[in-house]
Amino acid sequence: MTTEHADLWAEVTAWLEDNWDPDLSVESWWKTVGAAGWTAPHFTPEQGGRGLSIRSQAVVRKCFAEFGALRPPGGLGLVMAAPTILNMGTPEQIDRHVTPILEGRLGWAQLFSEPGAGSDLAGLTTKAERDGDRWVINGQKVWSSQAMQCDYGMLLARTNFDVPKHKGISWFAFKLDQPGVTIRPLKEMTGDDIFNEIFLDDAVVDDADLIGGEGNGWMVTQTTLHFERTGIGAGGGMAGFPFPGPKGGMWGHRAGDVAAVQPKDSKLTLGFDDVLALAKRIGRGDDPVIRQELTRLYSDSMCGLWNAQRAKAEAKKGGGAAAALGSIAKMTQTRIVKRAAGLAASASGAHGTLAGADGLDGGIYSKAMVFSAASSIYGGADEIQRNIVAERTLGLPKEPNPDKDRAYGEVLRARTAG
Repeated sequence: MTTEHADLWAEVTAWLEDNWDPDLSVESWWKTVGAAGWTAPHFTPEQGGRGLSIRSQAVVRKCFAEFGALRPPGGLGLVMAAPTILNMGTPEQIDRHVTPILEGRLGWAQLFSEPGAGSDLAGLTTKAERDGDRWVINGQKVWSSQAMQCDYGMLLARTNFDVPKHKGISWFAFKLDQPGVTIRPLKEMTGDDIFNEIFLDDAVVDDADLIGGEGNGWMVTQTTLHFERTGIGAGGGMAGFPFPGPKGGMWGHRAGDVAAVQPKDSKLTLGFDDVLALAKRIGRGDDPVIRQELTRLYSDSMCGLWNAQRAKAEAKKGGGAAAALGSIAKMTQTRIVKRAAGLAASASGAHGTLAGADGLDGGIYSKAMVFSAASSIYGGADEIQRNIVAERTLGLPKEPNPDKDRAYGEVLRARTAG
């Protein structure tokens, strides 16, 4: 632990000694945590944080767990929706949406990908048609993490088919609990059903929840993806325990009861600290091959951290390298996730390959190994990230795109006719 993180640990511990009350309800505890700036310590004080480094969030959450207190709320609202709205929303939208995220009152899902628009995200066809002071939504989304437990979605929909595809998209803060929204879980090879498909049939969203302006959704989306990729690259990983909102399963419970059953590690992925602790505990810390691989994993982790810090600085000053740095951070984290899972499986042997209660430490290493394959895809496929770096930073030529300046509706009609 660095000196900076050691000082932060001491500060958090002192705060918990003064404020942790296991008899509080979860919602009361999270309101206290949010007001103190510990949910998102990497946000500025004006944004509801404490102006610390991006890695501080992981340190704070670990300190809460070691102390025995319920961790701050997690979820994609914290990783993606809140920073997007802080950067692209109006003051009224910030007041209405960001504070509930920091206080753990609402869970958010990402409604970007579609069956025909994954790697080519701008090719989405979910339609939003204006009807007075609201929009009517029709279409389908897929790979929406934890949507069954969420209250809101970061929705991308096409509001204009008569302009090129990147210019007709809008970004909405979309309520999921309403008629016309059907959410179906997708079973994964891990045995979980974190991902979901969502069907939208005449669902509605208020115009007041249009973030960044009509037709400006692609720019807002780049902001969201930047925070997703840099968050992943700094070790943020996927949304973890505890999940926010009344549908997350913890709302209304005594905070001390939930803290008592919170898992040792709430992540679906492993990092350097996890594998190092495992190697030491099972007597493999002196194995020269394991030590060599740990060194490589440590180097990747530090590069990921430094790259995330650089990306944050570039974004703050408006540097053009921010997008490419986010892509590099995401690819770095793919390497970390796969290397850490593989090393944990190798170090733990046959016992580590078992799932569930029969496996070492409850089967977390087996699950991490199976889940690690997804790291090449979530947050934007690694192939797409390489294209971004090549084209936007290295200046390599883009592939020819004859449809670039054509109205997207015309492109779709031509494809159908063809």
